[in-house]
Formats: sequence, structure tokens, C-alpha cells
Amino acid sequence: MLVRWSLHAKQRFAERAVMLGINYGELEFAIKKQLIKIKEEKDRIKTIFKIGETVLTAVKIEKKEFIHVLTLWEASEKEVELWKKK
Repeated sequence: MLVRWSLHAKQRFAERAVMLGINYGELEFAIKKQLIKIKEEKDRIKTIFKIGETVLTAVKIEKKEFIHVLTLWEASEKEVELWKKK
């Protein structure tokens, strides 16, 4: 399945890549794996995942052919708690 990135998500990834030392491969694998998947408005899905010691959250649109990542950020305390409960 293809993973597409919005311009905003690419910029957010670039910031985190420098700070956290992560790469697209790790990120795309975690987004596809979807250990924690929360349905949001309409066709948007929030997924929470951990890379290294950092818990991240991504909002995406998922279709049969592709996943379109809209944004990415460090998880909030509430999201980290959801991650720990998994």
C-alpha cells in the first residue's frame, strides 16, 4: 500500500527526523501497522505509534489503494496513556 504525504506532514516529518533521528521507512511501517487506530470525523483516522522512545500521532485518510498522511506530531499525555494501555 502506498503512503502519500501532504506538504504539511512532510514538513512536520522533516522537523522530527532531525530531532529524533527517524526515517520515512520507520514512520511508514508504523503508520501502516496501526496498533492504535481512532476514527475521527468523516474519513480521517488518528493512529498512535512509538518509534524509539517517542510516541507519535498521525492523522490520515485511508483508502484501498493508499494512505494519505495529513499531519504528524508528538503524542499528548492522553494519547500516550492510550498507547500504554494497548
